[in-house]
Amino acid sequence: MIKTLAQKSSYLLFLWGLLLVPFATVADSVLAAVLFGEGSIQQRLLSPSYHELAIRVLFSTFILAAIYLGMHYLANSAQKESSLQLRNHDLDLVRQDLEEFQDDVLRKLRNTSTELETAIDLLKDQNSRNFDEKTRFFIENADKISNRMYRLLEMSLSLTDLPVGEPHRGLVKLDELAHDVVAELRGKKADRQVEFKIQPWISGWCDQGMIRQVIYNLFCNAMDFIPESRQGRIEFGAFDRSSQKVLFVRDNGTGFSAAQAKRLFDPFREIAHDPDLPQDTLRLAHSRRIIHRHGGQIWAEGVQGASGTVFFTYYSV
Repeated sequence: MIKTLAQKSSYLLFLWGLLLVPFATVADSVLAAVLFGEGSIQQRLLSPSYHELAIRVLFSTFILAAIYLGMHYLANSAQKESSLQLRNHDLDLVRQDLEEFQDDVLRKLRNTSTELETAIDLLKDQNSRNFDEKTRFFIENADKISNRMYRLLEMSLSLTDLPVGEPHRGLVKLDELAHDVVAELRGKKADRQVEFKIQPWISGWCDQGMIRQVIYNLFCNAMDFIPESRQGRIEFGAFDRSSQKVLFVRDNGTGFSAAQAKRLFDPFREIAHDPDLPQDTLRLAHSRRIIHRHGGQIWAEGVQGASGTVFFTYYSV
């Protein structure tokens, strides 16, 4: 059985208390003999007077009483800590069951949506000539709703597959990480002419794999805002704000309004309502989840037709 922190502290308190009693007796004898010249150390230690013996007994009793009270307090703390650990374990099991149930329901709904879409397509192929205009309108609407439901379910499943574990923090050279992402993007999107400006000497205490994914997502998002006819420029840098390091990715793309900035991180936003925003709604949602796992914040600011910037922190102070 794993001991709680309070149980370990109680055990250490008991050992140090037992060692303190003989140490205090020896120290009293040494001080009396050396500082006050009241006999030799051996005499004071082995042949104490009744007065000295009574003082030592009282002092030892005080130490033992303090040990008892401390162990009693730690025992209660250990019981509460053990109960809290048990509740946390039960909550983890419940959370795991809910996640598995949610994933199972989403997959079954997605399969049902696929079957519904297939049935609608077969219906249109077999009987489209016999439908009047009103019936054809209803079937087209049903097809659109089915496609929309499939897309929402697909995004929900993608979100459930995102990492939710605790970050494994370490000292990461973020500028080198950004250069590595740039090299990967140049290999994948060699046709895009984009200039990357990486601020040097940026480092942070974070999960290297997770933050690399954030930088990759933000660079891809910035490239989506830059028209292919425009010479693209993406900047990655950092600055200090209230003793907290803020990182940013800025582009010279088409930008966005303040209202659109709030919808950027919504994976379920309607693409038809914001045709000038990137169609990939999962990149920023993925990045937001990673940043929140680091205890940080992420937000966007933009100027329509000019530029857009995504800011993020990887920890909270």
